[in-house]
Amino acid sequence: MTSEEQQSVNDEIRDAISQAVSVQSGAINTLSNEETIEQIYRVAHEIDEADGRVAFSGIGKSGDVAKKIVDTFNSIGVTSHFVHPVEALHGDLGALSSGDVMILISNSGNTDEMVELLKFIGHFDPTTVAITSDPDSELAQQSEYHINTKVTDEGAVVDLVPMASATATMVVGDCLANALMAMQDFDRTQYGHFHPGGTIGKRLLLDVSDLLYTDIPRTKPSDTLAEVTVQMSKGSKGIAVIRDEQDVVLGILTDGDIRRLVEAETDFNEVAARKVMTTDPIVISPEASAIKALEIIEGHDITQIVVTDRENKFKGVIHLHDIMKEGLSS
Repeated sequence: MTSEEQQSVNDEIRDAISQAVSVQSGAINTLSNEETIEQIYRVAHEIDEADGRVAFSGIGKSGDVAKKIVDTFNSIGVTSHFVHPVEALHGDLGALSSGDVMILISNSGNTDEMVELLKFIGHFDPTTVAITSDPDSELAQQSEYHINTKVTDEGAVVDLVPMASATATMVVGDCLANALMAMQDFDRTQYGHFHPGGTIGKRLLLDVSDLLYTDIPRTKPSDTLAEVTVQMSKGSKGIAVIRDEQDVVLGILTDGDIRRLVEAETDFNEVAARKVMTTDPIVISPEASAIKALEIIEGHDITQIVVTDRENKFKGVIHLHDIMKEGLSS
């Protein structure tokens, strides 16, 4: 192959990539029309009002998209499950009941297995929804609700390969999920409850109180720097918290402060903590989120924050290393 021939092949490949991006972007933009948004809104409202669960069905790539939407719905607390159209006709229809919403996904709307499924689910009396690109298809005509993706071109080198239709349908699923979150006032805390494990759950649910380190010996304002250094070493977090008899925080000294005082040739046996302590330290409440604590630590270029209650009484410290051990990053 000559260099010119190779260049021609390379150009064709780049054109194929651009075509896929362009067609799929166009398919998504098409969904933003008022008619489709209204269709999605009506289906979301039906799901929100339904007494039962949401069932999705599709075959091939449409089935894969349906499973992804099921996962998204379950992650926001909308109980959903996938029903395979063939398995449904061999016993799995028993998973459906009156009050459920059955969402049937097929780009053409005429897929044999899906049309056959629709014929038999009427006995269970679910609300039926079709997501297709053809409003005149069997599924669209026979279902109670229809969402038209309006896909006319897959954007594939071989146009039979589902690309834009799969993308558009997945976006419809995300739009339904977003609408349901808005309808149900779904917030970050609720999302965290459905994701208690992993970094997502920790970012949303982990509080300062969960990472609180309390074993910091009380340092008095009258203690000498020599005594402060001993107490700081016992606390092992690189900080001394100076408190009164009621445990109210009066100030702090950090290991960085101690190093600077050593460099200044300060007499550690003569100078008291009250003379050199920081009297307005950054503090945080035990109820604050751990990720908020991390943002403050990084924003002020420090390694720990003193934790106090509303009366400024000492509760502990939260240290950068303890936050990072949980896999959190701001």
